[in-house]
Amino acid sequence: MSNDFVSPCRSARRLSSPSRRLFLAGAASAIAAPAILRPGPARAEDSLVFVGWGGTAQKLYDEAVLQPIAKKLGIKLINAYGPDLAKLKAQVMAGKVEWDIMSLTGAMAVGAERDKLVEPIDYSIVTNAQYLTLTKREACMPWYLYWGGIGYDPKRFAPGKFPATWPEFWDVKKFPGRRGLRNRPDEILEVALLGDGVAPKDLYPLDVDRAFKSLDKIKPHVAHWIAQTQQTISLIQSREIDFNYLYKGRVLSAQAEGISIDVADEYPLISTTLVAVAKGTRNKTNSMRFLNEMLSPEMQAAFVNNLEGNGIVTSNAGPLVKPEILKSLPDVNSPKVAVNNDDWWADNYLKVAPRFKEWLLTG
Repeated sequence: MSNDFVSPCRSARRLSSPSRRLFLAGAASAIAAPAILRPGPARAEDSLVFVGWGGTAQKLYDEAVLQPIAKKLGIKLINAYGPDLAKLKAQVMAGKVEWDIMSLTGAMAVGAERDKLVEPIDYSIVTNAQYLTLTKREACMPWYLYWGGIGYDPKRFAPGKFPATWPEFWDVKKFPGRRGLRNRPDEILEVALLGDGVAPKDLYPLDVDRAFKSLDKIKPHVAHWIAQTQQTISLIQSREIDFNYLYKGRVLSAQAEGISIDVADEYPLISTTLVAVAKGTRNKTNSMRFLNEMLSPEMQAAFVNNLEGNGIVTSNAGPLVKPEILKSLPDVNSPKVAVNNDDWWADNYLKVAPRFKEWLLTG
């Protein structure tokens, strides 16, 4: 399998050298039940709050990446869970910012950037932002890439008994069962169109009306609109749903813990995770120093070597990535692979998200 990968921000093209072939990884509008720090004494300037998506994945990258960076910089890192733009906006408007660095999906990052909820990246400090093909953004920083597919429990569903493609996921007669989808428009509009028969190469610009018509068909069969990423695993584990949209990296982490779960990812959707610094943080300089270390070759490689199912975004980390990890990455030039386009979402997220939220509340 070719290991070529491409930026979601640009049209696909083949990347030449081995160090430029690794480009992938381990994603909402508002997320329910975000972590909130209780009021108390002002935190020291040598501590940072990192808001991630929780679950096993955050535990693993905290151990492999975040805490080693904190130790190197002499900073205490506090983990919190559940990035939420509404909560962030409330903090910024009140002048009581409790978060420092947040892990965000592409659409969330774009929304935060455009609403001026995050600090501009100080590229005089973040000098490691040497991307494969991604463009530097003003106020959010690509961190890693990830891909998703259709999750199921192999102990309950033998081959041929679970949907392996998005049209099959939408075929509730052939593959009966309770579905699960994320409660945000980014990624879900894409899989709705893939489920309606749109070819990956023809996804963009997204036909929003067609996507909502496709979602209308599957909505009666969606038992859970999933807010928190760890629920993509736990809801299958607890048998509250049968099939859902989840992420390869999460599945591999769960399998390592002995959980019976797998993902059909022959037709993956690849997306970007970005990080951003909350507007008005008391720890801006240390936050920028932390972001710079997250893009260092060593930390990029440590992330994907310890969390298989994700991939680097920088051009100089490839030689440090394990060969077997390189071989496991989807081939972006395959007609089966869809790549999430953050540029499209940059132009359309603020228009689509309210419609999606209203759609979730109706019917």
